[in-house]
Amino acid sequence: MSMILNSLRLPFSVLGLAVLVSGCNSTAPLDLPDIGEAPSVSEVGLNLTPEATFALTKIVANIKRGEVIGAFPSRGLDVEGSLCNYTSRGNDVVTWGSGRSRYLGDWSSELGSIFYEIMTSHGYSIAGDPTDLFSQSQTVKSSEYVVGGRLQAIKGNFCHQHHWWDGRPLYEYSGDFYVEVEWSILNTLTQDVVYKVMHAGRYRQEKPVDDGIVVMMNGAFAESAARLAAAPDVSALASGRAITQVAINKSSGAYAVTNGERPVRFEIDNMRDAVVTIRVGQGHGSGFFIGSAGLVLTNAHVVGEANTVQVRLASGVELTGRVVEKDKFHDVAVIDTGIRFSTPPYLERIMPEVATEVYAVGSPIKVTLESTVTRGIVSALRTDPASGRRFIQADVAISPGNSGGPLFNAKGDIIGLSAQKYSGPGAEGLGLFIPITDALSALGIALESGA
Repeated sequence: MSMILNSLRLPFSVLGLAVLVSGCNSTAPLDLPDIGEAPSVSEVGLNLTPEATFALTKIVANIKRGEVIGAFPSRGLDVEGSLCNYTSRGNDVVTWGSGRSRYLGDWSSELGSIFYEIMTSHGYSIAGDPTDLFSQSQTVKSSEYVVGGRLQAIKGNFCHQHHWWDGRPLYEYSGDFYVEVEWSILNTLTQDVVYKVMHAGRYRQEKPVDDGIVVMMNGAFAESAARLAAAPDVSALASGRAITQVAINKSSGAYAVTNGERPVRFEIDNMRDAVVTIRVGQGHGSGFFIGSAGLVLTNAHVVGEANTVQVRLASGVELTGRVVEKDKFHDVAVIDTGIRFSTPPYLERIMPEVATEVYAVGSPIKVTLESTVTRGIVSALRTDPASGRRFIQADVAISPGNSGGPLFNAKGDIIGLSAQKYSGPGAEGLGLFIPITDALSALGIALESGA
């Protein structure tokens, strides 16, 4: 019996289902959308030269508990099967019994194997080869993109075959199955969802077979995956090209700040004074003043969905700040603290050279470690091919809590802000920073020269 049969306990708790029975069979078939056939590999003609590897991370179901998702109709099924649904009584339907967010599998499951087979047949590089005995998990962890699927709709009409002579149930099924899967693709380097799309799948099982309902569901899922594989944007990601992005929060561009004075010498105390700790709920991040009007720059993921946050200054004073601008795609946000900051830092808009000495300041791990300074060099200047976003890669030590904190050069100029640390087996010193000029541009903030 298949892995998905075990995980979903079919039949008849199909996908955590309940079968309702009463009276003679009066069940009408469910209406299944006509979606046409998925394009074949030869029709798609991708001719990929993969530059990026994908891995399936998780498949979940987003179905409301009690929703009717299957029927054993008394009529209207144009499939083979003797004495179809002969013992069904009343309104013989299948309802979803597990609630939302039911986990259905990942790259190591049967759905994962189907995903692997479909995508590789279209020329994609897919981690999690089911025939790989030793390094499946390692290749999944090192993939450039992870793919998640959320089943938004499941419908099926089933024929339960009975023995032609004595009418006993044979537990063999034919029928027609339909699914809708919302596919999301995450860039593991930038942690951005770079692509999201809905693709349906439909599968018809003409002859009754054991585990027929599972066969139909797997077939419908495979067709949805085939439509994903045929999408031009997905092939563009695989080939290392940028694509049109999903919808993002875009700022109004209503702010202008005056740049600080360029330091005449490197002074660590002045650098620390410009850095703040931002507390949101039970978590925290870092940020820094830009201009003299009390605006603080940080990451969008630090403020999350909050409208107000607590801003702790280097002096220990805490203020309530208001989130006034945010761009989730570029992961930048602005907080208005309502105070005047008399010594704003100098923001250097020119990208640094590789091997430039740099310093990161922030509040790693916990608030009591605020104003922590670490030193390193610029390791590389990167551009993410999927999003077009630029990053300064540096080996300076950063940890959770550093997010949104500044990256200084050896002159004391701010050149970027901390975005994330790449982590994985054997990964050390792989920090990514958003160039300050890109952060300001994303938020529509004009930088004016000081007097």
